[in-house]
Amino acid sequence: MKTFFQSILSVSLGVLILSCETEKESVGPGQEPSGQSAGAVTPAGVPEGTITSVQIGPSGGVVASPDNRISVVIPAGAVSASQTFSVQGITNNCPAGEGQGFRLLPHGVNFAKPAIVTFHYDQRDLDGTAPELMRIAYQNEKGVWVSPTTRSLDTTARTLSVETTHFSDWAMFLTMQIDPASVFLNPGENVRLSGSYIAETQEKFGEIVLGLPEAIPSNLIDKWTLSGEGTLKGNYNVANYSAPGTIPATNPAAVTLTLHKTVKIGSREFRDLRLVSNIFVAPEGLSVQIDNGAWHTYSAGVNGTGGQYMVVGKDGTESASVSWKGASSGTFRWTKSADVAFNLNKPKLIYQHIYGKALNVSGGSVQVDQSDAMWVTGTFVVQPAGWLNTATQPISIGTASIRGVFRVKRVGQL
Repeated sequence: MKTFFQSILSVSLGVLILSCETEKESVGPGQEPSGQSAGAVTPAGVPEGTITSVQIGPSGGVVASPDNRISVVIPAGAVSASQTFSVQGITNNCPAGEGQGFRLLPHGVNFAKPAIVTFHYDQRDLDGTAPELMRIAYQNEKGVWVSPTTRSLDTTARTLSVETTHFSDWAMFLTMQIDPASVFLNPGENVRLSGSYIAETQEKFGEIVLGLPEAIPSNLIDKWTLSGEGTLKGNYNVANYSAPGTIPATNPAAVTLTLHKTVKIGSREFRDLRLVSNIFVAPEGLSVQIDNGAWHTYSAGVNGTGGQYMVVGKDGTESASVSWKGASSGTFRWTKSADVAFNLNKPKLIYQHIYGKALNVSGGSVQVDQSDAMWVTGTFVVQPAGWLNTATQPISIGTASIRGVFRVKRVGQL
């Protein structure tokens, strides 16, 4: 979840775009943004959810949010007497903040030894950015956000840690990102992509004072590239992607902004950093292509219960469905049972994930993504698919090559 500061950035970029007559509506060579040297002041976060409290004394201890999104290790000798420490979820008002923020209480306590604040991130947090470009910040008494030097980054455990000698409001934020991080287009549509970063002012002890998001300056941009079908035209910190006129063979397409940026965390240096936007091109519904012919799109919906999911489409007397059992997202291979199945019913012609007199299971699979809050998307291949022609006597059978794609709106919680 990205914060309302993205909308501020969008307005700023819009002003840049409207102020230019040519394609070069973004920051050009030699035109670097001014930055926010005093730091951006934001309101304090509003409490969300329940507060978690523990007693910690001179021997040390750990306080964490119920979901372990944030955990704080208070080492032995950090406090001289036992007292209550708490974690309260709050709205994340940090510039380019990612996910929920947290209020660590009590404010004003000072530790004799640094405590370790650790955030746990997941794949959704990485949409449009990279782990090396994530940082942790706290809000000071003036309402300005300050980011201490990153102590450690563990991309296997997916944790990010800093040290602190005080409690405050804390949040994770993205130093650089691409917007939109993912988008869904109809064939033939286009989208404008832009890169943003947090203007930084270096302070003592390696801490960084955060400004508001700005367009990534040209000296930090290497190139824009496209993996997949469509066309891409990059121009400094913005790019335009145009989707192909038909459903592409590979979904989603990936637009990458490669950076001239080196990040140092501890003794490690990270180079070749990239921001990726995934662009899924398909009309709303369930679309099927038989033997590389014309695509047919069916109005469709999705439902799921007890780990069994199904996308069902209909167009007049015709219907199509894809079902899978298990996780909500992932890759699922066809099964002889109905656990993972494909069916296409046309007048007197039926296509399935089973073929031949021996009822062989078709090759291929269905790939499903339910990470988006609005859309459930997927692609599938049935190779070969079996067909039955009920108009002939006896019923004739054969095989065909089928591929498909679906983009359906989520209704309720799946």
